[in-house]
Amino acid sequence: MKISYLTIDDSPSPEFLRHCNYLKDCQIPAVFFCIGKNLEKECDAAIQALKMGFKIQNHSYSHPHFSSLSLKEACYEIAKADEIITSLYQSAGLNYNEKWFRFPYGDKGDGRFGKNFGILSPPDLKKAKYIQDYLKRLGYVKPQFKNVNYAYLNTKRLKNDIDMLWTFDIMEWALIKQNMRGLETIEAVLKRVKSQTPKDYRRIYAKEKRWLGNPDSNEIILLHDHAETGANFKTIIDNLVSLNIKFESL
Repeated sequence: MKISYLTIDDSPSPEFLRHCNYLKDCQIPAVFFCIGKNLEKECDAAIQALKMGFKIQNHSYSHPHFSSLSLKEACYEIAKADEIITSLYQSAGLNYNEKWFRFPYGDKGDGRFGKNFGILSPPDLKKAKYIQDYLKRLGYVKPQFKNVNYAYLNTKRLKNDIDMLWTFDIMEWALIKQNMRGLETIEAVLKRVKSQTPKDYRRIYAKEKRWLGNPDSNEIILLHDHAETGANFKTIIDNLVSLNIKFESL
């Protein structure tokens, strides 16, 4: 049985608790990478999710491209969300001991705007290192995954970074974008999930072929908590379960 870790970005949406309840019914653990300003609107729901056993983690305060920010702005985005999440854990009677971070769009602030996995223009390593060091000063660490064996995640540049990337993006977010030729319907999204050669519309390239059924590596799955695609959440989860995937917690 294929082991995967479910991570859900951009929470909490108005559909957040409904998604939590369905995952709880299915006994599927998940890590929610939350936007600070969304947490301010849905703080009671976030506290309830924490009490249900889900993890809430940092996805910045306002979901910007970090490559477009100054260092001062980047640190504010991290620290402001950190402050909100810490308060929520305290309100839930829990300690925020395991602190994880995921950059919006996978954009590490290095000038690559999220295109992390291939040979592109040289990254701004000085700025990227400053942001990584700032995360460390706030107590953020890299989660430890079992048997996630994609070599590109262990490249010299990415191995020591402590933010959390992913191995497979469901890409249901494409349903609310324009001009995403080939992913206009939920049926097309689910077909891509089952494909051995899924197209990566983010134009993030890797030498390794990344597909959800890869028998040589466990997966870090990326899904999103968007109100616009909330009606498809249950269908996506059911389809993942049907692929004989076992979801484990971190």
